[in-house]
Amino acid sequence: MECSEPSAAEQTLAAQLESVLFQAGVEEGRWAVLRNQFPHIEVRVTGSDADGAFKTSMEFQLLCDDFPAQGPYVQLWDHARGVRPPAPTESTPGVVDALKDWNESGTGYGGIYRGWQRGAANHNNWAVSRPDQAWRRDRHITFIMEHLYALVSEHAAWLADRQSATAAV
Repeated sequence: MECSEPSAAEQTLAAQLESVLFQAGVEEGRWAVLRNQFPHIEVRVTGSDADGAFKTSMEFQLLCDDFPAQGPYVQLWDHARGVRPPAPTESTPGVVDALKDWNESGTGYGGIYRGWQRGAANHNNWAVSRPDQAWRRDRHITFIMEHLYALVSEHAAWLADRQSATAAV
């Protein structure tokens, strides 16, 4: 049986996952690769509130075919069960909006609703109206990971505030 050479997309992604930039996030505990089976990557992202006292994690699946020409399709993911969990209904408005169930003209779930995510980039002109958040082929995979980290950290801050409010009652 012949072994085929990895595609350019697979080679590019592998190099970025092994880069110092990506590995710094791993070493800092911001993210971990749970499964890397190109074109799918499953990651756990751990964020914290502002003072770092409260941490929480979320898992995501990234579809990285045609990388980096096309940005990853990213969705909330349950690694152990191998499915997309229900969208959270309680968190900050930004987290709930980003992780909501949505689709484009009935074509199925659209992924995380942010301008850097492949499925949402063209919806309502996200990429045009927010070029700072849009995926470009010269961006590194850590661009996506940092946005996921910010999203999870926002949720962690919300959870910490909620926990503090409950404890005060």
